[in-house]
Amino acid sequence: MIQSQVATLAYQLSEIRDQEGDSSDVTFPWRVRPRSTNLNCPKGLVVSSDEEVLQKLAKIMGQCGLATFLAFRVGEGIRILGREKVCLVLCDDRVIDGNYEDILSAAERSSAKAPVIVFSSTGDWPDYFKAIRAGAFDYMAYPPFLGDLPRVICNALASRMANTVDGNVTKVSNSSRGEML
Repeated sequence: MIQSQVATLAYQLSEIRDQEGDSSDVTFPWRVRPRSTNLNCPKGLVVSSDEEVLQKLAKIMGQCGLATFLAFRVGEGIRILGREKVCLVLCDDRVIDGNYEDILSAAERSSAKAPVIVFSSTGDWPDYFKAIRAGAFDYMAYPPFLGDLPRVICNALASRMANTVDGNVTKVSNSSRGEML
């Protein structure tokens, strides 16, 4: 059943791109590499159980220059983080089989140590502080305000680059994560 849903989403997404003339580069979880003419293109991951959220966030990540993997479940996201050098993760706060804390743990264990930006339909302050304490780079309400997400993506990538030494990502302390201290 999931395979048929993924096939349907792939068809729908190709139809959307054809109609809009969009060249977004969206890759599904079972692919080993993102579709890209530049295989060294930075890779991102979007984790959400909502098709609309996946499509919109993948499009924004593509506009920011990231080849994007999509995961409908936390387990798929964890597998992608384990096999790919993902430099940024966007994650819904509630996914069918888990939550963003599972993705945060997997991102911390991965060799790339990708920053994780968490999205929430509520955007409550107590949840914001909980996510930042858990290690999220940022916690944003969904849908984001125009221009907010590209700005946060650029900040996360710049922060990641600042914490990279000789091609290896060093541990980022919690005090340097997020925009508010």
